[in-house]
Amino acid sequence: MTIISLGVFASPCLSQGVFSGLIISEKKEGIKIVEVQSGSPGFDAGLRKGDIVLEIDGKETRKLEDYVKMSRKLKGKNVEVSLVILRKGVSYDVTIMIYSVPVYQHWKEKVAKPTELPRGLTNTPYVYWVGKGFRALQKPNDKLSFDAKVANYNQALKFLLNALHYRPESIDAALKVAKSYNELGRLYVMKGDIKEGIINYRKSIKFYAGSHGKTEDEDHLNVILTNLQEIEKSLSDIESDNIEISTEPQRKRLRIQQ
Repeated sequence: MTIISLGVFASPCLSQGVFSGLIISEKKEGIKIVEVQSGSPGFDAGLRKGDIVLEIDGKETRKLEDYVKMSRKLKGKNVEVSLVILRKGVSYDVTIMIYSVPVYQHWKEKVAKPTELPRGLTNTPYVYWVGKGFRALQKPNDKLSFDAKVANYNQALKFLLNALHYRPESIDAALKVAKSYNELGRLYVMKGDIKEGIINYRKSIKFYAGSHGKTEDEDHLNVILTNLQEIEKSLSDIESDNIEISTEPQRKRLRIQQ
């Protein structure tokens, strides 16, 4: 069996769901795509009417209940999903993605692209989102619970990453993203969740280091170097305690069969 790769780069999607715009039905041969909405993530990934879905993220999908189970599992959590489909007797490897291509290209971060803006917006989308992100970071955190603090930083991240979608070269927004990841890393380590702490520290390093290569502003550089040194020290302290560092799990990829 030969698996041929279909194109995966997408135009702006209509929704943040990887399966948005797909109408499917259960047939004898498997899950059949009855309709694909033009401009949906699946359409942009190359899916077409009549395709049969054989696998989702490496798991066999033959019945409607399998598809529903995987859809619920991935809803709101994944920004890309791999499929194997059957089309006219040939199997194809397809990747549906809904992440922001500008953010990924500039910062190697896969985050969902923004899909909602208020009606009657007077500012640019960048100004709107970066303003919401900055305001979220200014909220007082001292008396909040751990969960509330984490939720606040995650909300700020969502807004700031939305801003980067519209202006990915913005160092100001990128440094706020780095700060948010840094604070999340510190919170998780203090809570005793070393794995999540290190994941967020490393994301912070990625944005600080990326910013360093994109700016010559002295104020920016001072902020970057100061924070990089602090994070490196935090990671060094963790390693010195002989705590095994776990990295983010890699997404399972479908193998091309020759």
